[in-house]
Amino acid sequence: MQLYIRNIQEYIKLQGLELVTASRRESIQKYIKTEDKARCLTAGLLLRDVCGVTDDEQLITGKNGKPYLKNKSTFFNISHSGDYAVLAVADSEIGVDIEKVTHYSEAVAMRCFTQEERDWLKTQPGNEAFFRLWTAKESVMKATGFGFSLPPRSFTVLPLNSCFVLNKNWLLNWIFHDNYIICCAVDEHIALLR
Repeated sequence: MQLYIRNIQEYIKLQGLELVTASRRESIQKYIKTEDKARCLTAGLLLRDVCGVTDDEQLITGKNGKPYLKNKSTFFNISHSGDYAVLAVADSEIGVDIEKVTHYSEAVAMRCFTQEERDWLKTQPGNEAFFRLWTAKESVMKATGFGFSLPPRSFTVLPLNSCFVLNKNWLLNWIFHDNYIICCAVDEHIALLR
């Protein structure tokens, strides 16, 4: 597994727009806020620089909308939040999420976390624990290819090293960067074989 992190401020004036795929350019133009455009552009440039994606024909979409590289055995996933876009690449299914650590909402915890996760959260100081759980949940949902059609309360990410979802054990890895938490979920069986 490899993780690439890029600050969106380098692309706030949308320099490099001509380097991303046509569908990415269309997506960028749909955003209203400059920062949202820069996040989408930065993600597209990461995909180009790391995976060589220069044309929409190089990508295919899974049945739930997850993008894949056509004709390659490399898997990828993208996330962005605040000032950063991240790209995770692996030899097996992978999901990644990045979130800025801020004050969290109890209502979101009630809606998205299992009772076991909420109990654990109460024992943890500060806001970081919430975002450890949140990024783990989202990275697993993205790795499975189901996204939010897989209800976040349908599985638990405790203990904080792996979780079993849809007949696979997903290895969880966190990185802390500039007040952001990034979590990658990768198929543990494949990761241990490499």
